[in-house]
Formats: sequence, structure tokens, C-alpha cells
Amino acid sequence: MNALFMRGARVACCVLVLPFRDSMAQTGAYPNNATTCEQCHSVPSNFGSSQLTVQRAGRWENRRYVPVVEGGIVHRHGDSTQGKILEKGIVGERVSVNLLGDGFIEAIADADLRRIADEQRVGKTGIAGILAEAPVLESNSASETRLGRFGWKNQHSSLMSASADSLRNELGIRNQLYPDEYASHNPSDGPTPFDQAGPKTERTELERLVEEIRHTAPIPRDEQLSASSDARVGEKLFSEIGCALCHVSTYKTLPPGTLINGGQYRVPDFIGGKTIHPYSDFLLHDVGTGDNIPQAAKPEYLDPLTANEFRTAPLWGLRFRSWMMHDGKSVTYHQAIERHGGEASRVRDRYERLAPVQKGQLQAFLNSL
Repeated sequence: MNALFMRGARVACCVLVLPFRDSMAQTGAYPNNATTCEQCHSVPSNFGSSQLTVQRAGRWENRRYVPVVEGGIVHRHGDSTQGKILEKGIVGERVSVNLLGDGFIEAIADADLRRIADEQRVGKTGIAGILAEAPVLESNSASETRLGRFGWKNQHSSLMSASADSLRNELGIRNQLYPDEYASHNPSDGPTPFDQAGPKTERTELERLVEEIRHTAPIPRDEQLSASSDARVGEKLFSEIGCALCHVSTYKTLPPGTLINGGQYRVPDFIGGKTIHPYSDFLLHDVGTGDNIPQAAKPEYLDPLTANEFRTAPLWGLRFRSWMMHDGKSVTYHQAIERHGGEASRVRDRYERLAPVQKGQLQAFLNSL
């Protein structure tokens, strides 16, 4: 496999080009959603977000969720589940998430996330995020877990695990962490492509992809707008009405040299000990928008209690998105906030009581992110 890497002034961007994928997409032999990463992660640059969504599908049987056979996804191309979702099945949308800066998120200490969860409960505000234990698939121990922080359901705790999932279930390529064929695969079609180490680099595309993501920088705030008086007041309102309880602004990453992910990854100097501002608690919350579909890195980790909960979306880079919430169906900040119910009902109510000028100041702050 070949890859073309492009670097910009601020972020390292990857265009993962897999030459054999074009013919596969045309024949429809192998289920996939795209042939390159940037087809779903392109705003404001490669590895960013997009308005494209992935459909998750399945059904409930005896209080147990059963996803459709192909990774729980309804694929755009070559999907043998198309038109075969059982009666009473459930389909939900998941908007493509931003990956820029995810290397820093990977280096947030589990202890920091546990502390935030504890503080939410002590505060008795009605907000109580759930910590999700997720497997470290690349670990030498099958039982190794870490707090999840990637994916709409926090189903992954490491970038290697999350990227391997995407390589398999989005691009249709089996790999060292997801080596199996789908149960629906027709052997007469031949084997699905497998991510092998290149003869020259001795590295797989999965390894190269993860390294590139880890080298991306978070999208910085708009300096001019963030310095405006409206944005500064809006930031205070953001905290006062309770948005900051879940959209936590600031973390410091683990020190350089710290071993994480079951000892498989050492936090490098360019990531370790850095102050970041993702505006998320990386916890699962029920804010009234659930679709009754749980997700997990592997079927044995499916937790039915998370069916209507979603990870708090990080807000860095928000100004580049006109699609919000897990399904991308909110196209303005106002719409997104108004959809917040459940745990966030009190916060939404306080927002509704703001004067029009205050709502404009809050919007100015969000526009600076």
C-alpha cells in the first residue's frame, strides 16, 4: 500500500491513498464507507470533521443489543446488510468527528477524567457523566483497559484501537487488531484486503496513520475574536449557566515519557506536559438525544446502559462546523443548545432565560473556538 503525506504550517495532514480501493468500491465486493480518510475527515483540513454521517444499525433481543453483522454499520458501498435490516430494527446517525489534536486527548490522565466525574456528582447539578472502560486492543494483555475517550460512545481508549476500527469498518481493510472477515463475507469474492507491513518501511498503514494523527495539532482559537469584549463576556456566561460542567476547557497532558496503553506507547515530548483546551469532559451523558444504540470496540464490551448516552463533543474547532450533536442535525448553536435535555435540562433552561444580547455574546465566544 502507498500513502501520500502532506504537511501544513500548523497541522500534519494525511491523505491515506489505497490504490486497490477504487476497484473494490466499484465492484461492491467489500463493504466500506470511503476509500480514503479525507473523504470523511476534511474540515478545516485533512483529519478534521465533516457533515458526513455513518449509520449504525441493529435490534434488541431479550434486552440485548444485536448489531448488524458488518461491524454494526450500514455501509455505503458493497454492504450486504443494505435492505436486510430486520423489522423493528434501529438505525442511528453518527457524524464524522474531528481527529485533529487527538494525540493530546490520548495523553489525558485517567485520573483527571475520574476527578471530573466525581466533581459532577458532588455538585448535585443533575449532571453526572459516566466513565467508560474501553479495551486497549494493541496491548499484550487481553484484559487491559483504559478510560474511553474516542468515538461517540467512548468505545476506544487509544488511537491505535480507534484507527484500527476505522480502517476495518470504514475503509473495509482488515488489520492486526481487526483481522476477521465479516460473517456475511462470501468466500467466492476472495479475501478482504489485509493491512500488511510494507517491504521497505516494515510498517503497516495502521501504524503510519496513527503516527500522523498523533502529530496533528488542535485547531487554535481565533485570536482576534477571542480577544473581543463580547467573546470574553460570552465565555463567562458559558461557565455561569453550566455549559462548562461538561465542556471542560483545560487539561494538562501526562508528562513526557509516561507509558500508557498497556505500556505500548510512551508519551513523546511534543505531546507530554502540554496545556490543552478541548472543551469536553470525555464522559458519557444522557442529554435526551439518544437513539437506543450502544457501541463498543468489541461485541463483548457492549453495555446496554449506554444506549442513550453520548460522549461530550469537544468544542475546539467548533467555528468550522455547521453540523452539531451526534447526528449533525443541529446547524446552529441555538439549535444544538435547545436540543439539550436530560442531564442538561437545567443548563438549557438557564440559556433560555438569557437576554438576546447575552445569547449573542455566548455565540461570539463559541465562534472563537
